[in-house]
Amino acid sequence: MQRLKKGLPGPMLRFASSDSSAESEKAKAESMSRRNHFHHEVRWRSVGMLQAGARQSAVARELNELRSVLHRLWNHYQRDQNASRSGSGRRRIMSTADTRCLLQCVRRQGTLTARQLASQLYVAAGRSIPRQTVLC
Repeated sequence: MQRLKKGLPGPMLRFASSDSSAESEKAKAESMSRRNHFHHEVRWRSVGMLQAGARQSAVARELNELRSVLHRLWNHYQRDQNASRSGSGRRRIMSTADTRCLLQCVRRQGTLTARQLASQLYVAAGRSIPRQTVLC
């Protein structure tokens, strides 16, 4: 095995040209198989195929993606009527307006219990939240 001497260039790297769209689409498809999510266009395309009556396994096979990823996308679309990605993490129970309302109640009457605060929010906003959420 031959060692490279310092200062000598290593093996030449080839870069794909920007005009070969078929190669870039192939590279994009290969990179998608390594990730857990679809690109924006592919998400909407897969939702359209599922709405047209295609089976999840057939769509996943055509897009070279795991069926579980497609299943999560379809469940998300049916729940929110939206196929685009939102922020990561746990979904919020209370909105910022609900939080402001609770803080206002606490400032007015600082001796309220968590249960009383939750009922105040229900009266003001019409939404019930668990008292454990108020404690946080």
